[in-house]
Amino acid sequence: MKHFRFNPLLAVIVLLAATSCNPIVDYPDEPVISFTQVVVRDSVDVLNNNIKRVTITFHLTDGNGDIGLGTGDTTGAFHKDSLLYNNLFIREFEKIDGEFVAVPEPLGLKKYRIPDLTPSGQNKTLIADISVSLEYPYSGGNPLPFSEFCYQFYVVDRELNHSNTDTTSVIVW
Repeated sequence: MKHFRFNPLLAVIVLLAATSCNPIVDYPDEPVISFTQVVVRDSVDVLNNNIKRVTITFHLTDGNGDIGLGTGDTTGAFHKDSLLYNNLFIREFEKIDGEFVAVPEPLGLKKYRIPDLTPSGQNKTLIADISVSLEYPYSGGNPLPFSEFCYQFYVVDRELNHSNTDTTSVIVW
């Protein structure tokens, strides 16, 4: 019968290996978003004009990390004249008589192009917080479009999977 001799270095290596491995979490390939916060503040634009800036922040998870578009993504479904040239869509809702009503297009729909965020490496799972700012210029009175409003938003990945739609908290101004 062979005797086992305790090796402290081997014990430390085994202990580190056992405690340093995180379980692999399998996220869906469709993006999932959740509203985090909205901040409204006075600011200035690039031309030094006074504006109100509304910044929406949301959390995003995508199992295969195919969020965002590169500068070369301008053909097929992503061509300049396509709705999917953009991949973040934000719709304004105004409170009228106690109910939120969608602001008609084109003013009520804001479209943005998130740049390619695909993680490098073998694990392509993308977990990120994304912020987008909407700017409203002063033109006499209050630059914000309504005294009470909110936004609904969603993202589309490169496989054309739509995320869930989420809503910001109500903005009272």
